[in-house]
Order: sequence, then structure tokens, then C-alpha cells
Amino acid sequence: MCLICLDFQNQRLTLDEARRAFGEMASTLDPDHRAEVEEMLEQAAHDEAESND
Repeated sequence: MCLICLDFQNQRLTLDEARRAFGEMASTLDPDHRAEVEEMLEQAAHDEAESND
């Protein structure tokens, strides 16, 4: 697991901070893990949008 995952899941990064960090680190991540991080961030954005409705 990468620092983005750890810090985001432990609520040390906001969604926006995690997205920014992912943008900076995406090219260095394993393609499979990159897909997992993208999915995690998309799900978090979806959950956040639903909670704001």
C-alpha cells in the first residue's frame, strides 16, 4: 500500500489532497495499484457527493 492510500484511509489527507498527490505520483505507481487508487478516490468522491445530497 502506498502513502496516498495509508494517509487517505487514516484521514490524514482530504480527498482533494489525495487527488493532488495521486496526480504527482501516478506515473511512479504500479499500473495495478494505480487503478486501485483511482477506484478508491472515485468511490470516495461518489460517497462524498451522496452525503451532500
